[in-house]
Amino acid sequence: MKQKLFVLSMDAMVGEDIEYLKTRPNFSRLMAHCARVAKAQTIYPSVTYPAHVSMITGCTANHHGIYNNTHFRTSKGYPAWHLYSDEIKVEDLFAAAKRAGCTTASVYWPVTGKNPNIDYLIDEFFFYEPEESASEAAILDCFRKLGASEDALLTVSDNMDRFPRSYKTKSDWLRLDQTFDHFINGVVCSMIRRFQPDVLVAHNCLLDSMRHKNGVFNDRVTWALDITDYWLGEIIQAMTDAGVLEDTNFVIVSDHGQMNFSRRVKPNVLFEKKGWIDVDADGKISDWKVYGQSNGMSFAVYVKDPALKQTVYDYLRILRDEQVWGFSEVYTREEVSQRYGWDGPFDFVLETDGYTTFSEDWLKEYIAGIDLSDYRLGRATHGYQPEKGPQPVFVATGPAFKKDVTIPFCLTLDESPTFAHILGQSMPQADGRVLTELLV
Repeated sequence: MKQKLFVLSMDAMVGEDIEYLKTRPNFSRLMAHCARVAKAQTIYPSVTYPAHVSMITGCTANHHGIYNNTHFRTSKGYPAWHLYSDEIKVEDLFAAAKRAGCTTASVYWPVTGKNPNIDYLIDEFFFYEPEESASEAAILDCFRKLGASEDALLTVSDNMDRFPRSYKTKSDWLRLDQTFDHFINGVVCSMIRRFQPDVLVAHNCLLDSMRHKNGVFNDRVTWALDITDYWLGEIIQAMTDAGVLEDTNFVIVSDHGQMNFSRRVKPNVLFEKKGWIDVDADGKISDWKVYGQSNGMSFAVYVKDPALKQTVYDYLRILRDEQVWGFSEVYTREEVSQRYGWDGPFDFVLETDGYTTFSEDWLKEYIAGIDLSDYRLGRATHGYQPEKGPQPVFVATGPAFKKDVTIPFCLTLDESPTFAHILGQSMPQADGRVLTELLV
């Protein structure tokens, strides 16, 4: 049997988590003699969707084109997530896998909608009211519209008993049945048992959710790590049942870490006071000259009129120098593109002072407290410069990887070229490299 590849992204997992997981039964069994990277540095902005596209393409955001979790807009409502793979401007791992003659599968990996190179696809989509009370047929139809084949939909039907029906909560706690991740892990196991794909990637968000709500390290995050180990046990059993465990290269990665913060600020409130945002009687934006989009602990500023750009830049630098407005740096678009490979239609980027996160709200006071209803505004978040804070992980085991080897550093951009190399392929567009030090 040819080697298989399974990549599990545990959103917001950091190196310190691995030390705890070494004490848990399933992780310790699976990764007893692993290949590991001590610190895997992500991209800027260190947010989920751009980071996952980088992990699957090996490219920075200025090359692959996904520069924020959501599309730019100045209205509130359902998040305008980047859902479809045709938004990505470069080749991904799935295309390399198809060149290698592999069958492919993806479960809740961001920005994979309608990807023509994924045989069994369940794109990431989080249901909001009124969908959360929808019938199984309506849920299946939603995934179908995102590119799921009828075969792939069988894995959703297998796990409807795990589909969360009351996952929204304003508390700092989640029950297992309130997580999408229990459903996601069930779908992963069904994919393995039903189809034994040669390449399977999956994305799990529980750690990220618990850190947002509770802070980076605490007993509730430890609970999430215990659940993670339980899910690993389910996957190991599914691979054993399918007869593929020994032939599978099993890799656990993550997209970013998180840092605690103590306040959130609203730069758009300042822009409104400067007359750069017009708000109607209902509190909605009727027009704007300057508007900012949050990445959590960074903030991208858009200037509609080029003639206003220098004025805005000078104003932001004055605020930065006063050291009270929540940001320690003001970068131009050209600066972040050159230094970090982050580019988009914005003009400036505000970087956190280390204890402040950014809201897009344009109403009321500039400074506000914690808001558990928004994933960016709880007790911890990300989006900051990638060299800061606890770092992402790369842990691997399987026939392609050396045993008991650790290298000190890699970029998450190196992951996809390494995976393609295992499949006998290359990714010429990638900015990352093959981690040959970890491979046999």
